[in-house]
Amino acid sequence: MIRHLKILFLVMVVIGLMTGSAFAAASLNAGNTTLAAELISPSTDYSMATVNTAYQPAGAVAASTRLRFSLTNATFDAGAVLQMCAAGTNVSATYTVLTAPNNTFADFILNKPLASGDVYTLSNTNDNCVTAPVALTNVNILAGSAAGATASIAITNKDNSADPNVLAEGTIATVSNQFSATLSAVTSKLDFADNQETFRLTGTALPYTPAATQSQAGLLIVSNLSLANTVTTVDAGGACNKQLVAGDTVRIKITGDLTGISNIKYGTVPQSYTITSVDKTNGYATFNLAGNTTQMCAATETATKRAVELTAANVTGTPIVAGTRTVQVILLGGGNVAIGYSRDLVAAGTSSHIIQLDATQYYIPLIKVVAPSTQTYIKLQSKTTLSGSGGVSFSILASDGTTVTYNAGSITPGTPKTVTGSDLEAAVTAAGKTVDGSAGFAAVVTINVPEADLFVYANTIDAAGQWKRIPVKTVSGAIAE
Repeated sequence: MIRHLKILFLVMVVIGLMTGSAFAAASLNAGNTTLAAELISPSTDYSMATVNTAYQPAGAVAASTRLRFSLTNATFDAGAVLQMCAAGTNVSATYTVLTAPNNTFADFILNKPLASGDVYTLSNTNDNCVTAPVALTNVNILAGSAAGATASIAITNKDNSADPNVLAEGTIATVSNQFSATLSAVTSKLDFADNQETFRLTGTALPYTPAATQSQAGLLIVSNLSLANTVTTVDAGGACNKQLVAGDTVRIKITGDLTGISNIKYGTVPQSYTITSVDKTNGYATFNLAGNTTQMCAATETATKRAVELTAANVTGTPIVAGTRTVQVILLGGGNVAIGYSRDLVAAGTSSHIIQLDATQYYIPLIKVVAPSTQTYIKLQSKTTLSGSGGVSFSILASDGTTVTYNAGSITPGTPKTVTGSDLEAAVTAAGKTVDGSAGFAAVVTINVPEADLFVYANTIDAAGQWKRIPVKTVSGAIAE
């Protein structure tokens, strides 16, 4: 039995060697060129400068065989003349490409047989293959091809599409985004000492608040120059200082309340946009940054963020409103980037400037209330007399693990404000939830006052008139006694 299996195997090997196809497959190398998506117009096909092809059949292919070269996500130039050559020998009748929509394929009738192992190339000259084959210059990538798209060419036997001696496919181009960006949000606190018209200085590097009027997020734009076909950029000198050209645009759109904000600025040498009354009414401002003022890093460089700044107007009586501003960064073509091209580098709704009140938060870990005998009292005092200060808000932990917000009004400077456990329990009940007043529940209180100006005290008095002090901890971990 083993002897017969050996003989069968030897026969199969001999047959394979005779046909040249039993253990081989046809192959086609079409270059697989990397191509920047930013070069491709949404409405016009992109013409590849060159496409080199190298085709090897898996076995002998007879003369008169009809071969079809089919493109996927690509087209030939309509009317282009193609030929197939092997080392200066014309092996195919020339083919004139049809007009659209049939310019996605070319058909050849072989005037000479193809041999296994020989290399054949496609050329768009029409000289009977007298000269050395040249790369195709008449292949176009479809308009609107986005990152991740591939264009390919396949060779089949037109009369037998499954012919293993002929069948092969090669990738012409892989589309990738050349430009990408990330946005690092900044958290800036409003300064009560200046009636919330400026920021408190915090941080030492982007994103940070370097000055009273500057809240700076960090924008990093990266250009991948390793692609074979890239948008040409200008090196403005120094690290991370690549630029587009004037016809291209990077649009920075800031959305949110712009009260008390005078400008949006970008870059090391700031480009500036003045906030208008219309922007404030609309709730967003659009800053069109000329491409030759961008500052981008090559992917191989150490990343360097550039500031996207909201500049405080610092006008008396015009406080900045606390809340989160969001950003959208859009790349628009018109110069070296294809005309009509548009893509978000940073998606709309990305947090950019988180502007907070200079508030203080405290944990109150054990609030007990059992009507009518046991009660918890939380007393708050403030010495701040600055405009806009004093607001008190509780976040109460309910029995189902969710929280309920309770607005407790404001502290009058110098006057104790008392909030009871019953007040908090009633707020939870009004929200359709429960707390266990007998076992005790927890809450976080946020007070719109700097910590240095606050005095906080909490205790519980039981049915016997005994009182117990509750440690009140700031969110940062210190204990306020």
